Formats: sequence, C-alpha cells, structure tokens
Amino acid sequence: MLDESDGDQWVSRRDARVRRPVAHLGHLTADGIPYLRPAVQLFYKAKGIRAKDQLDFEAVLPLLDAEDRAWLASALELTLPGHLWQGRLTPR
Repeated sequence: MLDESDGDQWVSRRDARVRRPVAHLGHLTADGIPYLRPAVQLFYKAKGIRAKDQLDFEAVLPLLDAEDRAWLASALELTLPGHLWQGRLTPR
C-alpha cells in the first residue's frame, strides 16, 4: 500500500491527489521500532468502515497531532466527502 511515490512524495494508489512526504509516513517508538503513522492507516480503513476500524479511530483520535488530523481530514475530503470521521478531525 506504500509502494507508489513521486520523488520524495508518497502517492496513494486510490487517489493520486492524496500525498504525503515519504519522510512523514512513519514514526519510531521510544525503543527505535518503526511504525506507520496511524493517520495513514486510518485513511485506508476509512473506505469501508468495519466495527474494528471505528474502534481503531476512537482509540487513535486523541493521539493524533494537529498535522496528522489535518492531513487525514484533507485526504478524506478529497476521496470520501462527507465521511463520518470528518467532523471529528477538524477543530471546533
């Protein structure tokens, strides 16, 4: 799911308008273990929400920083306008 890129930009296979710098796709745990940013994983889960996807969203939402919230909100607006997570991602 992360195979596509254009220079230093990751490009979503689902919609080429959804992009993110490759350097911002992951994070490291305190022990140095790499992992995919939760906002990117939620983007993939958003297309066909299952109960476990909704639970993941609820668990991760409080942990997303402003940059990840904004990126996910923008990606959903482009690909799934009116998505039920949209209102929860943007500050009130």
